[in-house]
Amino acid sequence: MADILAVCLSFPTDGLEKLAPKDYDSKIAAFQKELGRISAAQWIKAIDRQNILDTLNPTTNTIPYLHALVVLTANIDKDRARNEELLDRAITFIASFNQIQIRYVGEQWTQLMKWTLDLLERTDSMDFTPISTAMLRLDPTAGTYTSWHLRLVQACLNAGVPTQALPILDQNIYAFPQTQVKNVPDELLTDNIELSNAFITPKSGFTLAVRTEHVLEYYLLGAHVYIGLRSYTRARIFLEFVILTPTQQHACSALQVEAYKKWVMIGLLAEGKTFPLPRTHDAAVIRSIKSIAKPYDALADSFERRDWRKYQAEMDYGTQIWHEDGNLRMVGEAGVALLRYRVSDLQKTYAALPVTRVASHIGFTPDDTAQMLTNMIRSRTLNASLMPSESNAPGDAVLRFHILATSGTNVEGTELEAQTKRIEDLVTFVRDADRRVQLTKEYIEYAKRTKRADGLDADLADHMDLTWDAPAAGMTVEDGDEEDIMAP
Repeated sequence: MADILAVCLSFPTDGLEKLAPKDYDSKIAAFQKELGRISAAQWIKAIDRQNILDTLNPTTNTIPYLHALVVLTANIDKDRARNEELLDRAITFIASFNQIQIRYVGEQWTQLMKWTLDLLERTDSMDFTPISTAMLRLDPTAGTYTSWHLRLVQACLNAGVPTQALPILDQNIYAFPQTQVKNVPDELLTDNIELSNAFITPKSGFTLAVRTEHVLEYYLLGAHVYIGLRSYTRARIFLEFVILTPTQQHACSALQVEAYKKWVMIGLLAEGKTFPLPRTHDAAVIRSIKSIAKPYDALADSFERRDWRKYQAEMDYGTQIWHEDGNLRMVGEAGVALLRYRVSDLQKTYAALPVTRVASHIGFTPDDTAQMLTNMIRSRTLNASLMPSESNAPGDAVLRFHILATSGTNVEGTELEAQTKRIEDLVTFVRDADRRVQLTKEYIEYAKRTKRADGLDADLADHMDLTWDAPAAGMTVEDGDEEDIMAP
C-alpha cells in the first residue's frame, strides 16, 4: 500500500513549473498511466488506518485525489454519515482543485459532478453553489456550453432556489463542444489557453452529449429565472436565442412556440408593446409560430390599443390556455400593467389633470381610480403625485405628472467599464471563432475556389489590361486613328 502512496505523490515534482508545455504534457500522461494500474480495491483500502484522501492535498495532488474520490463514491453504501463525509470532501476538492491538472481527467470530473449533484438533489439540499463553483473553476467564463449548464438550472428550479443558477446564467455562451479538425494538432492542455472550447470537447469527458433541444431548454429555463427576477432585458435575449435557432425545412419546435409566447408577454410588461422581431428571424418559422400562438397575439393587440376591457375579456376567455402554458400569472400582471401604461400615456398630452378626467379615460369610478393611482405612486410604477382638493374627496384630487430627470452624457463609470469588458470579450470570442472556422474542411474548399478564381481559371475579363499607355515620343493624337471628340 505504501507503493500506492508513493505513486500518488510522485507528481508533481520539483521544477515542474519550469518545463515546457510539451514536456509537462508528457510527464502527466506517464503519471496517469501509473495511476491506471491501481485497482479499485487498492484505492478503498486504508493506509496505516487512514483514508488515502487524508494523505493527499486536493490542490497539489488533484489527479490522484480525484481518482480516489471517484472510486470511493462509486463503491459507497447507503450509510448517511459516510455519504455526508464524502460530500464534504467533494465540496472541498471542488473549491481547490488545480485548474491545469483537472483538464486531464475530464471523465473522472464528470463522474464526481454527477455523484455530487445527484446526492444534493436526493437530500433536498437548498445549496447548489458547489456545482457552479466547480464549473467556474474549470472554465472561469462558463462560455463553452456543457450538459452541466442545463442540469444546474433544472436542479435550482426544482429546489426553488433559481437565483443560485445566476453565476452560470449571467455568463454568455460563445462556443459549443466540437470535434477537433483532422490533421490539425490538438492544443496542449498546459498551454495558456484563453478560451475553454480548446479543452472542453466531445472526447475530453467534461460534458455529456449536447443536442439542440438541450440548448433550447437551457435558454428557455434561464428565461424563466430572469422573468421571475423581473430582469426582462436578459430574459428577452434568452428567448430570442430560442426563437432564432435555425431549423430544418423551416419547421418550428414546441420550445420555440413557448419562447415566443413568453417573449410577447415580457414585451408588454417591459415596454408596453411587443418587441420588434429580430432582423435575422426566419419568416417561415415565425409564421408557423404565430399560427399556433394566436391567442397571445390577440392579447398583445388589445394591450397595444390600450383597450383594457377587451384585454380582460380575452384574458378571461383564454384562462385555460394561459394556465396550461404556465403563463396565467404573467397574463394577469400584464393586465395590471395595461392600466399603468394607459395612465402614463396621458403624460404625453397633459402635465396635470383631475382624477375624474383620468377615470373617464380608463373607464373606472373616480374613487377606484384615485385608489389605483395611489397604489401606483407608492409602488413607484408611476412618477407622479396626487394633489388633494379642498373637499379632500379622492375623486376631486389632481394628478400631476413629474418630469423625468435626464442624465445627459453622465454615464456611470461601472456601467461603462462593464460594457467595455463585454466588447473586449466579444472580440476575443469572434477571433477564436474565425480561427476555428478557417480550420474546417468547408472553409479550406472555399479558399481553394477563391484562389482559383484569382488565377487563370477566372473570367478573362478579370485579366484585361486596363492600364493606359502614353503615346510614343513624337506621336500626337492626330498621328493616330483616334478622333478628338471635344474639338470645336
